[in-house]
Amino acid sequence: MENVIDLTAPDRPLSIETTAEITAEPHTVEAVGIQISEPQLSELRARERSAEDSRASARAVMIISAVCGAAAGTVLALTGAADEEALSALSGRISGSFGEIFLGRAISGGAVLLLEFLLGFFAFGDYVSWICPVAAGMGGGFFIAALWEPVFLPSEIVILLVIIFAGANSAVFSRKLLGLASGRRSYLRGMSAAEYSVRFALMLSAVIAAAIYEGIIAAVFVQ
Repeated sequence: MENVIDLTAPDRPLSIETTAEITAEPHTVEAVGIQISEPQLSELRARERSAEDSRASARAVMIISAVCGAAAGTVLALTGAADEEALSALSGRISGSFGEIFLGRAISGGAVLLLEFLLGFFAFGDYVSWICPVAAGMGGGFFIAALWEPVFLPSEIVILLVIIFAGANSAVFSRKLLGLASGRRSYLRGMSAAEYSVRFALMLSAVIAAAIYEGIIAAVFVQ
């Protein structure tokens, strides 16, 4: 494809000649004198695969952490490890007005998200971001198994999934910053700080929705 403006015509102002051509050879692109060869494309694909592998490994770690935490919490509850004080504290979590239950759940879930968000800006965040999914899974599993209130299961699942996703994003963003600090330019293509912040804002909205659900359920079915 060529778009050429005649520079010799006397009645036309000075203009620019632009040529863009895609050659017949596979995976070779020429545009305004810039050529991307097969080795360069292979390197770009390798970087994309590396980024996707990083995201997949982060998600896998967070899912395994959350499942192990939920299993541990469930076992602790079913084996009678919960004393009267612990059960009373759990019951208090779903006792009160809609506003009290909503605020308590929104604040606790928001605090975990804030912690994961901040961990993403530290080099060591990749190594500790799995702790939040473990804690969230253990707390949710213990809560459901000890009190056996299945109506709260949907909100517990939503919040646990949000924390898993938050941990994975935190780990990936932390790896990006660590890579950039090490001078690896391939990490420039990763998630931006703006995208990272928007994702956490969306996750916070999911936590708020789950908190609203818990407040309604507690006010209708538990009181």
